[in-house]
Amino acid sequence: MLSYIRGYYTIKVEGLGIERFINQLRSEGVCIYNVRRSKSTVIEFEIDRRDLKNLKDIYRDSSYDICIKQNTGIPFVAKRIYKHKALFVCALASLIILMGTSQFVTDVYIQTPEGIKQEELRKEFYKVGVKPGIYKNSIDRKKVRDYIMSKFDDVAYVSINVKGTNIFATVTKKAESLKSTDESNYCNIIAEKNGIIEKVIPRSGRAVVKAGDIVNKSDLLVTGANNRAIPEVWATTFYEAKKSANFMDIEKQRTGKKKKVNTYYLYDRNFTLRKKINFNEYIVENKEKKLKLGSYTFPLKIKTSTFYEARDIKVTKDVAELKKILSRQVLKELDYMIPPSSRIKDVKHSYKVLDNMLVYMVTVQTSENIAKLYPLKNGETERLIKEDQKPKEDGEEPVPSNPEKRPIGDIRNKYEDKKKDIDENKDGEQN
Repeated sequence: MLSYIRGYYTIKVEGLGIERFINQLRSEGVCIYNVRRSKSTVIEFEIDRRDLKNLKDIYRDSSYDICIKQNTGIPFVAKRIYKHKALFVCALASLIILMGTSQFVTDVYIQTPEGIKQEELRKEFYKVGVKPGIYKNSIDRKKVRDYIMSKFDDVAYVSINVKGTNIFATVTKKAESLKSTDESNYCNIIAEKNGIIEKVIPRSGRAVVKAGDIVNKSDLLVTGANNRAIPEVWATTFYEAKKSANFMDIEKQRTGKKKKVNTYYLYDRNFTLRKKINFNEYIVENKEKKLKLGSYTFPLKIKTSTFYEARDIKVTKDVAELKKILSRQVLKELDYMIPPSSRIKDVKHSYKVLDNMLVYMVTVQTSENIAKLYPLKNGETERLIKEDQKPKEDGEEPVPSNPEKRPIGDIRNKYEDKKKDIDENKDGEQN
């Protein structure tokens, strides 16, 4: 270590009787060490930098071949640095810039749960100051958290972590509360989709449609049904899906000519070295490169866009293969459209050729339950009960309902008890 601080030379001596030369150096007070013989006539050793002058004086009176193989130590490093002062200054300036830029944010990564739009969240983060280019120590996490939670009702918590020059924000969503149920246990049944009525199974309520009726979506099917005995309404429904493709496809083929355009991004700013792209048709390929050093990410990004000259070529597709492709696409789309509980009654396939287009169409006829619940409030239920108890236009009396078969807590019982109390009060006043 002391030799490295003072500096030393590695000397190579070649000739006959080298041992005499080594002894002469020792007798003249030259300090030599790490002596090693590489050949019978070649010896290598180290001497201190201060003994080089004495070595030169002894070498002049000798017949040996001597050369300095290597110089090592701090004095030689300092000499090289002094010789290349500009390089040293640039290295020092680069280190200072690196340390300075490491205190600023280069990227913001936001992890959001389903139901919260990341782009809207990112805009709000930018408004409160969490964005590329900001000084890391100036970020007030509590202020950012309170601001985001005040802007989004679904956000329960915001975690902000700074790693290197990147910010990682994790958003936690509030648990969805259960939907409140209506006090009434009665509902209407409406059509979930268009169809032709096949049969109605009125487990409760009064059907307002019959077999053969054509209904549209949201039409009333059963009124006054109980949600503990939900009716079923089966109807014939139709599903149709079609796909089309062109016989003649136009593909772009590269001609071999290309041009590159570089865009440099520094924080939120960018600079493009533009070149004139005089291609009528071209294909663009983009590549982005980020400069990193370990865990540190430089704020500079380079995006290289390569423009390849291309020309349009017409390609004729195989019709049989095209039909198979369209068939698979249509059937896959129908699998998503048709509910699993429906029963398929008929399937029709058809092809059409329009100019250069091939159109494949599939129509599926199904039988399914199209009943959909529409909950009723207490006031709406009472109005239905009053209408049911009114005499019909033909003079028919309403069909009586058996209270023993009603579910516990049925609103119809409350309504009848209330009506009974009113009738008893009237009889008492007459007496």
